[in-house]
Amino acid sequence: MADDYALDDVAREQARRRLALLERQLDPASQRRLAELGVSEGWHCLEVGGGGGSVTRWLCRRVGASGHLLATDLDTRFLREIDEPMLEVRRHDVTAEALPQGRFDLVYTRWLLHHLPHQERVIASMAAALRPGGWLLIEEVDFFPVYASASELYVDFMVALTEAIVAESGGDAFWARALPALVAGRGLTEVGAEGDIGVLRGGSAWAEFFELTGEQMREEVVCSGALSAERFDAALALLEDPRLWAFGGAGIAAWGRRPHDGGESQGQ
Repeated sequence: MADDYALDDVAREQARRRLALLERQLDPASQRRLAELGVSEGWHCLEVGGGGGSVTRWLCRRVGASGHLLATDLDTRFLREIDEPMLEVRRHDVTAEALPQGRFDLVYTRWLLHHLPHQERVIASMAAALRPGGWLLIEEVDFFPVYASASELYVDFMVALTEAIVAESGGDAFWARALPALVAGRGLTEVGAEGDIGVLRGGSAWAEFFELTGEQMREEVVCSGALSAERFDAALALLEDPRLWAFGGAGIAAWGRRPHDGGESQGQ
């Protein structure tokens, strides 16, 4: 969606609420990983797909006045609400436009690549944007754990929903189990990875995120024939039922560092 899209107030608030719920779920782990990589005063960072801007704000605080953060997205309306002197916001399509090469102490993205085709090419582009000693951190989601949930309706809903979300873009919501190997294949050092599986209870904030996503994608899912309108609406009701316990997607993070091949140090 372009950043000049004319949203009405209700749709805008729903989009903001949905992003806020996602941030609430993911931010603690993201901030921990970024801190462990050492992000600090003076770093030059690139965030690809800044979304609602919570990590953008956190990175601005970490790099301070002597640092710089370039935050990109196709939809920059929330990023442009952030007023920080070290922040540069740019509308950018990472699948079609080159990134600046060899410039950043950190290149970071979260829950973006499953929306895109040719994830390996995008990872290569982001790795090439690192300066010597710079870190690449990619956080993604793979929805394979939903198949282990007890409710058949929930499983059918989540599979249909995630497939509808990526259908137009050519992405894949069940790909990120390959992420660590892809990052390791970029010639980086100190490569590491970790994963976690979110447990969802009906009526929780995490369930509300998927309910709002479902409301947004209802027409696409029903028209695809993956779920009838009746089963789709029953699934939305199920997400509000506190008796529901189910798995969400698996969060998968991978990171690596460009070798020091030019004698430069981070933050310089």
